[in-house]
Amino acid sequence: MRGKVVSGRTRHVGPLQVHAQGNAEGIDHMARQINKVLFVCTGNICRSPFAEALLKNILRQKELKGISADSAGLLALPGRPATPLAQQVAAEFGVDLSETRAKSLSQDLVAWSDLVLVMEKSHQEALLSAFPGTAGKVLLLRHFARHGCRRRGIADPYGLQYEAYRFCFLDIGDAVSGLLEYLSGGAMVFEPISVYCYEGYKANESPRSFEWAGRTHHITKILDRWYDGRLDGRSAATDYFKVQTDDGATYIIRRNRLFDRWAIMVPQ
Repeated sequence: MRGKVVSGRTRHVGPLQVHAQGNAEGIDHMARQINKVLFVCTGNICRSPFAEALLKNILRQKELKGISADSAGLLALPGRPATPLAQQVAAEFGVDLSETRAKSLSQDLVAWSDLVLVMEKSHQEALLSAFPGTAGKVLLLRHFARHGCRRRGIADPYGLQYEAYRFCFLDIGDAVSGLLEYLSGGAMVFEPISVYCYEGYKANESPRSFEWAGRTHHITKILDRWYDGRLDGRSAATDYFKVQTDDGATYIIRRNRLFDRWAIMVPQ
């Protein structure tokens, strides 16, 4: 069933709604220059060293230049090495933490960084309280995760057994890989689309199909969804959906809540 499109408005059509992206925005280029990434956890002996070392390893393996990484702890004991289990798990994945030494978060480190990634919401709150000027560049590390919920924290394995450390390492690895995709991908290009949704309460949370590239793509499964206020903290709230379509392809589509407009991330 096709519906009528009215620019900037929603028209109810039978059991569906159709939303239109007006032509005022055009193609949206999202990009931000990030060269220095700071990872922050509690003691700087498990999670943030995992993240720092993983990012550096991948950058070295891919011979990527121009991105630097560091880590620190909100309650670190300076000079303390990574825990034995952290070193053991990291070594199993080819990551060396033997020379890692904890350091405390400082104003200099915060000023040095373009992006600060924390493990838990409490870290974000503590950091913003101690360094008010960081608003807009502090995010949960899992904001960049490729799989699962992007709004949850990464559990602290300190004091737990090997399995907790291994899960933590893999959890961080997924987010670091997503971060690198973001950092090395340049501008993410979005094009306007028309999206058909279920009608009714919170209809915009249930996209059914979308018109793009000259045909209708039917959504068979919503693989993931997340809310994003954007890095600068000022942009309009946006809902993102990772969807699978009837041809087996996977797409990222998003809805601007303020203008009720939809767009699709153009595959690169």
